[in-house]
Amino acid sequence: MKKIYFGPKGTVKWHEPFWKPWGCLGCLGRLLLYLVLLFTLMFLLNMFKMCTCSSGALQLPDDILNPTGENPLPHVPVDTTLQFPNNIQNPGNNLPSPGDNFIPPYDDDDVITDDDTHQQIVGNKLNVILDSRADDSTFRQWADEFKRLYPGEQYSIVFYDPLTKLLQIQIPEQEREAIMQNLPNQITDISFKVFPEGLMGEAAQPNDPIFQHQEIAWYFNPIQAYEAWQITKGSPDIVVAIVDSYFDLNHDDLNSDRIVHPFSVPRHTGNVAPAQGADEVAFMHGSMVASQALGNMDNNRGTAGIAPGCKFMPVSLGHRFTMMTILEGLLYAIYQGADVINISAGCSFDPSINSMSTEQQIAFSQQECLIEADVWNYVANLANERNVTIVWAAGNDNVFAAMDPSKRGDATIKVSAVDKNLRKADFSNYGNFPDRNIEESTISAPGVDIMGAMPYNTYNIGPGTSFAAPIVTGAVALMKSLDPTLTTTEIASILQETGKPIQGDNSIGKLIQIKDALLKVQSSFANMNDIMNNHQQFLGLWQSTRLLKKYTNGQETGDHIRIFFNITAENQGQIIYYEESSTKKDYVAPLRLLWQQNKITMKQEQNAVNETATDTYVPCTYVCTPGNQQRLQCTYTTENSGSTEPFFLRRAERRNNE
Repeated sequence: MKKIYFGPKGTVKWHEPFWKPWGCLGCLGRLLLYLVLLFTLMFLLNMFKMCTCSSGALQLPDDILNPTGENPLPHVPVDTTLQFPNNIQNPGNNLPSPGDNFIPPYDDDDVITDDDTHQQIVGNKLNVILDSRADDSTFRQWADEFKRLYPGEQYSIVFYDPLTKLLQIQIPEQEREAIMQNLPNQITDISFKVFPEGLMGEAAQPNDPIFQHQEIAWYFNPIQAYEAWQITKGSPDIVVAIVDSYFDLNHDDLNSDRIVHPFSVPRHTGNVAPAQGADEVAFMHGSMVASQALGNMDNNRGTAGIAPGCKFMPVSLGHRFTMMTILEGLLYAIYQGADVINISAGCSFDPSINSMSTEQQIAFSQQECLIEADVWNYVANLANERNVTIVWAAGNDNVFAAMDPSKRGDATIKVSAVDKNLRKADFSNYGNFPDRNIEESTISAPGVDIMGAMPYNTYNIGPGTSFAAPIVTGAVALMKSLDPTLTTTEIASILQETGKPIQGDNSIGKLIQIKDALLKVQSSFANMNDIMNNHQQFLGLWQSTRLLKKYTNGQETGDHIRIFFNITAENQGQIIYYEESSTKKDYVAPLRLLWQQNKITMKQEQNAVNETATDTYVPCTYVCTPGNQQRLQCTYTTENSGSTEPFFLRRAERRNNE
């Protein structure tokens, strides 16, 4: 049957092939027109190939798209036989002997953070630089005077160099400040300066190719990623779930032994890859998001995630999401032990929302979708009871974020996007109206030209709050790597307190500053020096950075238990085990404190009980000693168990149930 197509002026024979007669030109005219169009198309394509990103879109260089893993630099032989003497004749008894005169490596446990400068320094070392005219006798004289002032074995000169006029001394850490201030007034007949041994060096610079192209790696600098990686790259004890479309777990930037509990919502299996022929965009999205949050680092491939040391739980939703699909994936991640969950998805709205005024959008969020909002709020509270932090992408419709009922309230972290100028991205949803006490955008992160893993070992760059959210997810994972007990409320507060205001726009959250957030986490940890010098500083409420899991008859109940130490006097206090999930009960027992040199022992000598419960918490002994940077590091033992992994104590303003 012949098909007839209708236009505004009757039947139109657009279906007929071009060689059929067409007016007076007939076949020849059609052929000439076809050749002209073909030539024009080929010319334009050639011009497009020669175009160097005139549209502003970034192009990925060959070393990212086609990595070889080889070093292109030629080998240059270097003479390593040269020696530079750093000894003097007759060094005497107070300078190191020639065989021992080398700069000693520092111990990580001796690294502390200076309270005034926030610089990392070696706490038990000080450096001295003598005047440029100093000779051998000056070194001997300085050494003799130093040992006359500080004769004990704990004071010593561990290195000197007459060529550079430098010395290094080792002293007790608690005397560092006093000695640094007093020495210039104690040795007055020699010109010198004394200064701390600060840690130096480049910020962590992985070998992944992206970091050789700052126009592509632009977003790592403004969020302090390099500095943050000097503090931590993530703990394998922290599990990050990416709830998204599909994942290519064979990709070089995703494949590792860090993958745990993969799950496909549509299949209910561990196969999180798409079926053959599936929409590549859906395949791409999950892989990109995952690589941005916690992709492999230092593998000489592609890019790196913000938290490359954490575990990765891939949860596939398939290529079409519904509320049920997302809830299924979200609850799976919660119940399977995720610590942080990223969801770069949200409600799908009709385009008509863009015609709504801001007032109408706010009113909509307060009056509509209340049932859905109640469900999302229930799940968020369920997550928080299990100390799971949910991070949402705010959305890309340039509307009030809380139009989406999954992004209302303060029980989750909601992420807006900034562009390369660190201003609100034109597509990003917003949510903050300070004058009306409305805050629905928790924090912001770069969301334009963000690089991530694509299927089949390829890479791409893209815009969207989808790619801002995993940056924040990675940062939250780093924070929890330092303190797994941090609640979502505490995390949001730290991110907002340390974030950088968006210039000229307070409708979205501040720009995340990861290093500052990590330092803020560490600032609440107990300091051994401070406490040993003044026992009164140990009074008050402290919380362990270790969460316990509750077991009944050998089965895990899902309850998380927080441990609090309420120190009421120098030698006594209480221990409180708080079940924050289902029972919300306190189990309390008295504590007895024993003080020794560089050690505090806290003994729980009877069961911790709750007057309405039959179960109890058995006696434990907690031993606290100096840890990294002199933080109070504790372990505990019971009658039936050995010593645990160490944890820290942090100051607590109040308990969660108060």
